Parts: sequence; structure tokens; C-alpha cells
Amino acid sequence: MDSVEAGTIDPGNARRLSWADRLAAVFLLGLMAAGCLVLWIGVPIGVLWGLSKLTDSFSAHFVLGLLGVPVAMALFSPALFWVNGLYLRVTGALDRDDEEEDAGWGLHGPLELFLYVSMAIAVVALFVWFFGFASNPPEVVW
Repeated sequence: MDSVEAGTIDPGNARRLSWADRLAAVFLLGLMAAGCLVLWIGVPIGVLWGLSKLTDSFSAHFVLGLLGVPVAMALFSPALFWVNGLYLRVTGALDRDDEEEDAGWGLHGPLELFLYVSMAIAVVALFVWFFGFASNPPEVVW
């Protein structure tokens, strides 16, 4: 191979991971998976719960929730990107040269898949909660 795409590992050049690196990689994968679920489920619930303690007005809670949840998710997401970059460095998919070249923007790692799967889990959980367990759903829905 004359050129290797960014983010791929050349099998002839790949370094062998030690058991500590493998353990760290597994831990980081678990942390990313949990963080993605927190992003889609925990952050919105936390913001809405916090707003329920701050205001008694339904309209204020609604408007602040519409603004606050996306902002809180945007503030939480850099932590996931940092863990993804750390995982790529631990596994050797991202060298120091690659890191300086594209700062990780060309590499996706497992974070992209975790975000898609956790979003699907969150949507299913929302539908199950709303149609199965919500105490007072609006009459228009039924």
C-alpha cells in the first residue's frame, strides 16, 4: 500500500496493544456507550427535572426546556468527542502526526455508531414511556 487513508491501520505497521491498552480501550468503549445514553436520556431528563424545581409555570417550563435541553446536550457532547479521541489514541488508530494534521475531524471511531444506537434506544424508550406508562397523556393523541 502506497498510501493509507486517515483513520485506518496498516496491518504491517500496526503496533501490538498491551493488556493495559486493551483494558483501557474496553473501559473507554463502556464510558462512551454510557455517555451516549446520558446524552440522549439523562441530559434531557436532568434539565427538565431541574426546570420543574425552578418554575411553576407550564409555559415557562416548556419554553425553557425547548431552549435548555439542546444547549445542555451541546455542552455535554465535547466530553464524548474527547473520550472518542482518547480511545483512538489508546488503540493506535490516531498517531501524533494524524492528530496534528486533522485534529480528529477525519476520524469517527466508535462514537458515531454509539450515537446512532443510543438515539434509537432513546426514541424507543420515549414511545414506550409515553404510550405505556405516562399518567395523563393528552386526549388528542388517543
